[in-house]
Amino acid sequence: MPAVPPPFAPQLVSLRTIAAAGGATFDWHSHPFDEFTLVTDDACLIGYPPGWRETAPNTLLHYRAGERHGAWTSPKQRPRFWVVHFTADANVYGALDHFRSDDPTRRVWAITPEQNDTFQWIFLQLLNEHTAPRAHRESAASAWLQLLLITVQRWASSNEATITLPSRANAEVLRLWHRINAAVAKPNDELDELYSAPNYDSVRHAFRKAFGCSPREMLQRLRMEHAKNLLLESSLSIKEISTRVGYVAQHDFNRMFHRHTGMAPSKWRANPLARVPAPTK
Repeated sequence: MPAVPPPFAPQLVSLRTIAAAGGATFDWHSHPFDEFTLVTDDACLIGYPPGWRETAPNTLLHYRAGERHGAWTSPKQRPRFWVVHFTADANVYGALDHFRSDDPTRRVWAITPEQNDTFQWIFLQLLNEHTAPRAHRESAASAWLQLLLITVQRWASSNEATITLPSRANAEVLRLWHRINAAVAKPNDELDELYSAPNYDSVRHAFRKAFGCSPREMLQRLRMEHAKNLLLESSLSIKEISTRVGYVAQHDFNRMFHRHTGMAPSKWRANPLARVPAPTK
């Protein structure tokens, strides 16, 4: 009788989609939790424990806690990075053998376009649960994260069985999501172009139906996730980070960050794994 894998409940730390410009640099760094990075849209140069790796689109990498990594693009390369930071304890590695290998080269997978769509769809569900001011959001986010880990484990095992995606989201809705994500660094008074697209009103209603929030609220959520990644992966001051996520006044950023996380930015940076109550609206 096969052994029953141990139960596991990974915790999501932060997640972010980064549309890299040509010549972008993401210097070497490490952190005390695991990371998925999915590279899409274009190739890039990845740095990971064994060294440099030319990385094609639709490549998924798993970094263990403490492993140094980074990314660099040429002037003509414009990849997109889908980054998920999460905790993984002994139970995770006990249940999912493809994540416990000490050889980082065995934790890099070329995935199919269909698997790429699946990863991105689960990513958006994770984002919704992680950032929404609703009850039981941590448990729901952990459940989606478990599903993502199990799905990648199956891909790594060459097991074609995977979840079945619902009908594809409206293409205009997804384009609006990406435009919002790209506008994270812009102050509010520079967003007229985003909110004045020819069919914005009709797409806005479809967007709310798909994501459960307005485009403006999604922008605030994405700003907070970008701020978390800057707190985790850079030595920028809180003031510099507030500017990079579209805030003219640091106190407005501090207030919004506390509203979304239950902690001040400096306290969250010192202890990003702390569990706090669900944010309030």
